[in-house]
Amino acid sequence: MRTLIALVLLAASLGSPAFAADRPLGPEEFRSVDELASEITSYFPKVQGEVKAVQTDRLTIALGKKEGLLPGMSLTLWRDGKEILHPVSGIVLGRQEEEIGTVEVTVVGDGSSTAVVRKKQKDPKSGDRARITPKKISLAIIPLRTDRPELVKQFADQLAASGRFSVLESSKTDAFVKERKLMDSSMLKVMGTALNVDAIVVLGLYPTEGRLMAMARIFYTEEGRQLDTIVALVDEKSGKEALGDVKPFFAPVPVEELKSTAAPELPFLARSVVYGDFEGNGKPVYAFSDGTRLHLYRNEPSGWHEVWTETAAKRDAVTTEWFGMSAQADPATTLEQINVDSADINGNGRPELFVTAMFGGKVFSYVIEFQDGGYRRIADVPGFLRVLQYPGKGAMLIGQAYDPVTFFAGQPKVYSAVDNKYVANAEFPLPKELGLYGWTYANMGDRQPLLVALDDDDHLMVYSGLTMVWKSAEQYVGAGLFVYKPVTGIDAVLSRQASVLDKSQRVKIRGRVVAGDLNNDGRDEIIIQKNIASGMIGGLTGAELNGLAWTGARLEQVWSVKDISGPVYDVAIIRQGAAAPRVVALVKNKGGLFTRDAMQVMSYSMK
Repeated sequence: MRTLIALVLLAASLGSPAFAADRPLGPEEFRSVDELASEITSYFPKVQGEVKAVQTDRLTIALGKKEGLLPGMSLTLWRDGKEILHPVSGIVLGRQEEEIGTVEVTVVGDGSSTAVVRKKQKDPKSGDRARITPKKISLAIIPLRTDRPELVKQFADQLAASGRFSVLESSKTDAFVKERKLMDSSMLKVMGTALNVDAIVVLGLYPTEGRLMAMARIFYTEEGRQLDTIVALVDEKSGKEALGDVKPFFAPVPVEELKSTAAPELPFLARSVVYGDFEGNGKPVYAFSDGTRLHLYRNEPSGWHEVWTETAAKRDAVTTEWFGMSAQADPATTLEQINVDSADINGNGRPELFVTAMFGGKVFSYVIEFQDGGYRRIADVPGFLRVLQYPGKGAMLIGQAYDPVTFFAGQPKVYSAVDNKYVANAEFPLPKELGLYGWTYANMGDRQPLLVALDDDDHLMVYSGLTMVWKSAEQYVGAGLFVYKPVTGIDAVLSRQASVLDKSQRVKIRGRVVAGDLNNDGRDEIIIQKNIASGMIGGLTGAELNGLAWTGARLEQVWSVKDISGPVYDVAIIRQGAAAPRVVALVKNKGGLFTRDAMQVMSYSMK
């Protein structure tokens, strides 16, 4: 029988993004871990039915909902072989079983189901039989945490008591997992073979509002394919199955205090900021975008010192060369920078600057690097680019194609530097509702990093793999960046004459989400701004800066900076040698009757 693995995960995905469930998570209501164990048992019904029809690799099987079948379940196909005779009496004792292969159930009806062949030893035909073994399933349990061994034992005892499983000794599974650095589909296959088990359950329980949250994920090891996801809310105490006083694995720390420093006002209005040792001389530089060009400045005791500024002539050269436009391109069309990031992708010891811009109705990216004593454009890439700091892997360059209708087009891909060019490689798994911006991965104490993202309404979302497991009720409002899809033909002429833009063509670029370990506890916090709008005069008048940590069930505030004088446009984390990391916020201070608006860099570090 194909080895099967059921992974019960609470608030974390075990393995790569390929493990993500496509089904939405909806919590079930259970009173105890015993009921949770009973729910797991229901995924292994003892069923057997006849194959009624075969069309190429698609089968109709006489099993359905009333037999407990679910989409995604795997069934073994077999047919009767030769008779088995008693060696003395010649009485027929049974028949040999001829294994045909395995199928995956795709559609479940009341009395029949559709399945597709996943493994084939012989061609299936009508009259063959399909089943899930009636024998006991050998099962191992891996706890995600070790702080509640009594609950793990209770869960194991209940599974064994069901009569459906034989549970392996915990010492054997613990020893196997301890030797593995990566929990992925290949490890699951090896685990099933090495331990000679049919199923593995990874168990964790996380407190949330007086209850326990459980997430159960079920996989088949032969393919590393997920069967289903279970999310449950379990009572902490329920009669004789009292769970006792639950000690959270994450104890919310007292809200930290941060000390702040303010740099002098910038001599221009900036929209975004990144930071790095771009010249490789140990003297890091701030790189600001004002929306149309880059400004590189160093913060010195005497004030801001200009290092390099992208000129209009050079900027025009980029756009006209890339699109083959003449210098007399449409004057109503202006370059707009969408995103700026930095990282050493080409491995020469100096970070490159990656700029994504929109010009002439198209989106492209270009790369700037310090070479031969000056900053130079070294490469052009069609479409969008961004840098992702992935826990355990470092900086990754991610790109996505541009389409004038859908804007973001196709699956994002990982880019690498090859011979002074930036080349797209493997696809980067990403929830379909996300664009290239407004999300990050963070190490928040689970086996695998979690994805944290903003939606278009500024709610924070947490994903385990490709599945959203939590969404904030609170909104974390950014300063907002909107770009407009190109309008052509008569619509463009009318729009220009009316000096208005078609809001239906407006696309929101989600703000930056930053993750970092500021208090050296081994877990990242999410650093996010929350801008405040005035109800009387409109517009953004102030801001908060928040540090959020994952409890296993949701993001909770662990520190906050209140009463920031203006809206926060961008946030970055600065790391310099052994010094404690600092949070940098780009703040806009509104001018008065005789003063102009001004941008200021606020820097925060733990006291």
